[in-house]
This record gives sequence, C-alpha cells and structure tokens, in this order.
Amino acid sequence: MENGAFIITIDGPAGSGKTTTARILAKRLGFDLLESGAFYRFVTYFLLKHSSEVSVSDFLLLSEKEQRIILQNVFKHLEVKLNSEGTILYLYGKPLKDELREPEVEEWVSRVSALPVVREMVNEYLRSLVKGRKVVAEGRDMGSVVFPKATLKFYLDADAEVRAKRRAKDLKGFDVLETKKMILRRDELDSKREVAPLSIPEGAIVIDNSSLSIEEVVKIMEEKVKEAQNIS
Repeated sequence: MENGAFIITIDGPAGSGKTTTARILAKRLGFDLLESGAFYRFVTYFLLKHSSEVSVSDFLLLSEKEQRIILQNVFKHLEVKLNSEGTILYLYGKPLKDELREPEVEEWVSRVSALPVVREMVNEYLRSLVKGRKVVAEGRDMGSVVFPKATLKFYLDADAEVRAKRRAKDLKGFDVLETKKMILRRDELDSKREVAPLSIPEGAIVIDNSSLSIEEVVKIMEEKVKEAQNIS
C-alpha cells in the first residue's frame, strides 16, 4: 500500500503493450489510470512548442537549479484529469492527445526524461495524484522508483521486432524499420541512464507477451489482482 492507496504498477520498455494493457485493466477494475509517460511527453512538448524561455536543446545544458525554475513554470500550466478512461493532460484548457506523440516529441523525450530534476519533479507530481486512490500506474519505473511499495507490480516485455510493429501502428510517419531503430535506441538510453534506469522492479510479475494477446495478458493480471485483493 502507498499512502492508503491500492496501486498496481505496470512497467516495461517502449512498445511492450503496457499502455493498452493498463487501459483495459483499469477500466475492468474501475481503477484510475495513471500514464506516467504522458507527463514526460508533456514536459518535452511544452519545451518544444510553448517555451519562450529556452529551447529544448538549450534546456538540456542548463544547471539543475535553472532547469528546476523552468520546470516549475511548466507544471503551473499543467491540468490533469484522472479516471478509469485514462490520464488526460490539459494545456491552456485544451486536452493534449496526438500532440504528445508527435515525431519531434519522440525524438527528444528520452533525453528530457533522463534528466534527474525532470524525473524528480514528475515523480513528486505523480505521487501527489494517487493518495488514497485505486490506481493502475504504467511507465518505466513505476514499481522500482515511483511506487516501490505498490500493492502489485507487473513488468511486460516482448522482443524488439514485435514491439516495433506495435509502435509503428501508433506513430504517424514511421515504418517498422525506423520504429525498431528508434525503440532499440530508446531501450539503450532508458537502461543506461544514471537516474532510475529501466529495470525489472523487485517483486514484479514478469510477463513476456511476444506471443500473447492483450486479452490473455489482462486475464493473467486480473487473476493476480483478485489474489492480492483477497490477501489485503
């Protein structure tokens, strides 16, 4: 338990199906869905499109103190709605959807999210959102860093080819080969970053879904949730 909440974490690399799986699981359980990647994408998108203070490339070169000041301003513009349908982020009263998955955001999000102060501030924000709630939280370090005392932890994985095909369906302007290269580069960056590298959380249930359907994965998770609810 975290802060009186019932938290289920779903971690995994890019294209592992964690977002789709988390959406279905949250809806069936009636839990709120917390999509952590959206917050890193929001920061990246804001720096790319709405920052009058600094460009995203220059932001990476600033001191942590300077980055923190800019990020405080970024988060002032963020509004969030959390329910079983998903995490909806608003900027200037407008919901952001496709904007957060634009190719330019994909290009920069790993570098932005690797910054210690970015991860620290996003994690603080995420923890503040879930107090006392029933939540399915998906990302890359939900069970290992953000919610280490989560009620139940899952780690999804699949081979790179399968993940590339999945992600290519979501992205506009990318073919499978381009997407595979991007995914492998993202894997390397995520696994080698100094702060909260991608890893299997302690105590997590690992599911390789290379040859499993989303429905099969969700059923496995539902059974584990029922077991955890009976215990708690």
